[in-house]
Amino acid sequence: MSDASRDLELLMAERAIKRVILAYSRAVDRYDFDALADCYWPEGTDDHGSFKGSAADFVEWNQGALARFDMTNHFLGNMLVDIDLDAGRARAETYAVAYHRFTDETGQLTDMTAGLRYVDVFERRGAEWRILERVIAYSWRRTDPAVGASGFAESYVRGIRSLDDIVYTIGRPRLAAAPERS
Repeated sequence: MSDASRDLELLMAERAIKRVILAYSRAVDRYDFDALADCYWPEGTDDHGSFKGSAADFVEWNQGALARFDMTNHFLGNMLVDIDLDAGRARAETYAVAYHRFTDETGQLTDMTAGLRYVDVFERRGAEWRILERVIAYSWRRTDPAVGASGFAESYVRGIRSLDDIVYTIGRPRLAAAPERS
């Protein structure tokens, strides 16, 4: 294989791995548990600190764990991916800030924010890369009352935690309005 071909293969592998990492965040924030499961190989594992176990159990655990939040937003930053094409393995480190909004036991709207890194082992099977092992390394966390949490006009499109979110519905064919009758 030429150097150019190998470089291209590395670039394509890195792109595929980064797309899985991005898809993971979307799946969590949009409550798309089928898409979340697709990020992991069936025997994959996840260590989130409060959860350690199989990927399938992690997906199920998330359905309950995320229910206490009104909204989550995962912002991804630096991504460094080291790929061993010959072994079909890669290690990725992704910095993230995770925002979680919830109503606490006193009724106060609250924001919990965490700085963390996703440390992943990926495996390639055929042309597909998925997470085989994920460990979350936490750097910091803070919880604050949500001050000034309102302010959106009714006309603003708001993100929602379902498959009805705009990211899934934009571009779908829209039903034509019924013609007016005279």
